[in-house]
Amino acid sequence: MKARALTAERCGLSRGLLATTVTLAALAALSLGADTACGEGLSDIPGAFVDVGIGAGAMGRGGAVVASVEGASSLFWNPAGLGQAESSREFMVAYGDQMGLVPYSAGAGLQRLGNYTLGVGLLYSGDDVLSETSLLVGASREFNVLPWAPDRAAGVGATLRTRWASYGNNESAGEQVTGSALGLGLDIGALIPLTDSTTLGVTGRDVVSVLNWDSSAAGSYGENVPAALGIGVAMRPHDRILLEVDLDKSLHRDTNGIVRAGAELALFGMACLRGGYVTTLSEDEHDEYSIGAGATFPAGSTVMTLDVAYLFGHLDNTLRFSLGVAL
Repeated sequence: MKARALTAERCGLSRGLLATTVTLAALAALSLGADTACGEGLSDIPGAFVDVGIGAGAMGRGGAVVASVEGASSLFWNPAGLGQAESSREFMVAYGDQMGLVPYSAGAGLQRLGNYTLGVGLLYSGDDVLSETSLLVGASREFNVLPWAPDRAAGVGATLRTRWASYGNNESAGEQVTGSALGLGLDIGALIPLTDSTTLGVTGRDVVSVLNWDSSAAGSYGENVPAALGIGVAMRPHDRILLEVDLDKSLHRDTNGIVRAGAELALFGMACLRGGYVTTLSEDEHDEYSIGAGATFPAGSTVMTLDVAYLFGHLDNTLRFSLGVAL
């Protein structure tokens, strides 16, 4: 009986490892192929549905969260992080005025169902000149099958984005150009524990992307949102310290890769301080810095988290807030 049980356990381990390996291989293949498969219809300077990242906690670390993001905000960063939430139900809202020009509002929630975690999010940005809305639906699955980290779970996940946009709704004295857009995007990701204190994160953003525009001036045409591959390593040298370095590799010829580094220090079990650094991989290198703070407040059976971050950008600075509720 013991031998049979051991054999079954090993078979389960092999199936879990195979599933994780296949998922990572599919992620790499889709991401590497996205530039050739989807890039032909892109404009010279991709600008629609720009991914600025959501949540003040993440921005406080310069967006270096691919390997450490958890909870509802994972829908926007790495869907595999949905299952890493400490609670079985969670909600968050966020607001930021990007570079003092474009307002971004977002909300998201998750629900854990056994080994699966489901998430739904909504993102709205812009104004009557150009407004963009994205509905996100995601899911993640955890596997406790890694022989080198038996006490930590690996996770895989995916987020489907439904996008629509509208422009030209503002008042204008001249001839007004109006239009709309509708499309879909798919993100996939994985979180793999390397050691008890180190995690590898991989995500492919918009590995599949379709976006159709309808303009009163140009008629109907198709365009895709540029795909990107994110790879990060998060380390916890101490229970109160989190360090991460990410590479956001653009898979389109007109967008640059980005390196992000972030740190977080927990204080008194209810607060934290954050800092981040961002640089572009281009000849005209741009450096950005961010700072942030967070506080956690127990309220009966719920836990509320308030985060604030400030990004010192090369175009203009950005202030962002987010509020989370865990049940």
